[in-house]
Amino acid sequence: MDSVTILKNVCQTALTIREIVKDVKANQQQCKRLSQRIDAINSALKAMTDKDLQRNELQKSLNNYWRCIEYCCGFVTQFRDEKSWFSKIFDKQNDKEKFQEFNRRLTECATDLNLGINLKQIFDRKLDMSDQATDLDVIKSKRDEVAKLMTQKQHEELRFMERMEQNTNQLHNSFKHTLEQCILKRSEPLKAQTIAEEEHAFLHIPYYDLVLEKRIGQGEFADVYRGKWLPYDHKVAIKVFRIQYIDETVKRGIVNEISIMQRIHYDHVLNIYGACMEPDKYALIVEYMSLGSLYDILRRQVKQFSWSDRYSIATQMVKGVNYLHNLPKPIIHRDIKSLNILITEQGKDFLVKVADFGLAKICHETSRQSSYAPLVGALPWKAPELFTIHGNHTKASDVYAMGVVLWELATGCEPYANTDVSMISTDAACVELEIITSPHTTGQSSPVNHININIKWKQHGITIAGENGYGNQLSQLSRPQGIYVDDDHQTIYIADFGNDRIVEWKYGAKNGQVVVGRNGKGNRNDQLHWPTDVIVEKINDSLIICDYKNRRVVRWSRQNGDNGETIISDIDCYGLTIDKNSDLYVSDYVKNEVRRWKQGEKEGTIVAGGNGKGKHLNQLHCPTHIFVDKDHSIYVSDSFNNRVMKWMKGAKEGIVVASGKGEGNSLTQLSYPWGVVVDHLGNVYVADSNNHRIMRWCEGSCEGSIVVGGNEEGEQPNQFNYPRGLSFDVQGNLYVVDYWNHRIQKFDIDSELNLYEDLGKLASHMNDYDMSKQWRQKSLVVKEQNQLTTNSNIGEAKNLMGKFIER
Repeated sequence: MDSVTILKNVCQTALTIREIVKDVKANQQQCKRLSQRIDAINSALKAMTDKDLQRNELQKSLNNYWRCIEYCCGFVTQFRDEKSWFSKIFDKQNDKEKFQEFNRRLTECATDLNLGINLKQIFDRKLDMSDQATDLDVIKSKRDEVAKLMTQKQHEELRFMERMEQNTNQLHNSFKHTLEQCILKRSEPLKAQTIAEEEHAFLHIPYYDLVLEKRIGQGEFADVYRGKWLPYDHKVAIKVFRIQYIDETVKRGIVNEISIMQRIHYDHVLNIYGACMEPDKYALIVEYMSLGSLYDILRRQVKQFSWSDRYSIATQMVKGVNYLHNLPKPIIHRDIKSLNILITEQGKDFLVKVADFGLAKICHETSRQSSYAPLVGALPWKAPELFTIHGNHTKASDVYAMGVVLWELATGCEPYANTDVSMISTDAACVELEIITSPHTTGQSSPVNHININIKWKQHGITIAGENGYGNQLSQLSRPQGIYVDDDHQTIYIADFGNDRIVEWKYGAKNGQVVVGRNGKGNRNDQLHWPTDVIVEKINDSLIICDYKNRRVVRWSRQNGDNGETIISDIDCYGLTIDKNSDLYVSDYVKNEVRRWKQGEKEGTIVAGGNGKGKHLNQLHCPTHIFVDKDHSIYVSDSFNNRVMKWMKGAKEGIVVASGKGEGNSLTQLSYPWGVVVDHLGNVYVADSNNHRIMRWCEGSCEGSIVVGGNEEGEQPNQFNYPRGLSFDVQGNLYVVDYWNHRIQKFDIDSELNLYEDLGKLASHMNDYDMSKQWRQKSLVVKEQNQLTTNSNIGEAKNLMGKFIER
């Protein structure tokens, strides 16, 4: 790395320190002094000529200085961390020894750089002593606050220990019960016979063989968890009954139902693995279906079903119910509804299974894997004859309920959604459901609808714009920031920040075309100054641009693009997005807010932030890029708070959906996030700028995963130098704005890697572990070598897959 680039990084780090120091909770004076001294050294560095910067000996000195202030940055950050600053004060008070060490190292670096500045004046020891005394006085005044926070921390640790102890006790009781049962089988013949009958009826799974991971459903009588069956390392759904509802009659009924259903093994009927029947734990262990119920999927629009998908789902559901009806001893389901049709992904297809047959009669509720509980229970799916006094469940009433589910699947609507509960029985007999000829959708589809959570991208990107490095030629870019991918026109638009222009780059082109900003930097209607973001407003066939330095948002026609129209003025705009109603959303970097402008509005409405700079849930600190989903929830890259926030429509405060653990490079942290995109499942993709990586945060997850990058700063195809904007095309390929490398990188979906991993999973499901191992090894080779996908490789893999399935 050359000296000019190192100096840019030094300035960036110094800016970061300056912002952090504003928010430190303790040792403010010493932190502020450290920042001032770094700024003094930087001022002298910036005054150096290009010739001075080219000196070979300077590069090593600059590197040492940069490392030193990076350590300083990490050190002062500790005093800003909401969750730990008080611990630091409790242990080290004003930490004067550490500050002395950093001041000494800065003095050495400045001397080594030979800057010709008065170091004795800058690093005056008397100032240090004054700062130390002031900081110690402030700490004394915060004794009660620190003691209170330390107490809270201690309580949290104790609560964690209590939960651990509770779990240990449950495991102890489970082991004890199992041992007692084994002893009884050997010592008491009568009880041994009862135990043997239960063991014959169903597989007993001891509680100590189960791990509850996450609650995925809740009913009146039980909770449903995603969990693991440890001996088989198998993901399962675990329905845990609340102990107060279990008596001997209910227990016998559960055992009877399990004994019937455990003998049923069919592709479209949910598998029951067994049950836990211990004195203080009653649980049912069943197959886990990752997407949950059809009801949830349709309500939350988790998946966008094609008509082919709908046909497949309907066929599988009908097969499952038909199988139950045609057993030697037919089973009438009695509770068919979209909540009891469970779905999981199987490669690119969906696997559908009928669940909860018969158990509703015993427990008066279902064991659905669902987060929803409709107010009217099963009423909308009941056949009209069941509302009469002598109405009984029959195969015909099951078929009626299936018809209602098919209507839901076809329309995406909820049956009797606007009907009072007391009127449903009348409507079921007299009113036909509305015939809808097209699926119920909300708004425009997004390219990220095609991405599922298992998709992986090639780790080496392709430079599709700016491959000739920094500059102002048509083949070059200068510190690009925002990007918009227009699949309709096979074009990407780039906010070429340093060149004060918007560049249109056709797919596969070597050069871009300047579409806005042909007349150089300025504030006229035909000029831009530091554009940070650009989007396409399709309703007007226009570009909308954040003209940051001119403090305005401009609209520029794609048909007649000689001059722009200022549509919002006096705004420190940084990021733009637009919703399905063509309402415009803009982030204000200085006012720390996001506003929505409806067509014709003058002032706009605050939809996120607007409560001053800060880190509370109702505040933002230098928001950059933003995203709006189909429900009008706003996602904001809250850059100086190192987090991504979600503000639901009408909310007064946001929810942290990525990071929130302070600045850092662990998988639970971000460092100055910029670009943000959210897929149809609520998973957040974010450009983690200072960590030189793109991260994905799954909905509800406490930590993210690295999608691409994370290989330190650099200019190789698998590296970034402060990534900013990001986007996806309709195929799910990823585009990243690589700021200091002055380029746009495209990361294709790794079809070969995804195929090999899917085949490994398929082989594992079919208990062919040798074949599974072979496919997984192939996927590792692709990962390590980053082999390029070829049609022949994919064709070979598909042929092998076909032969494997035939086996």
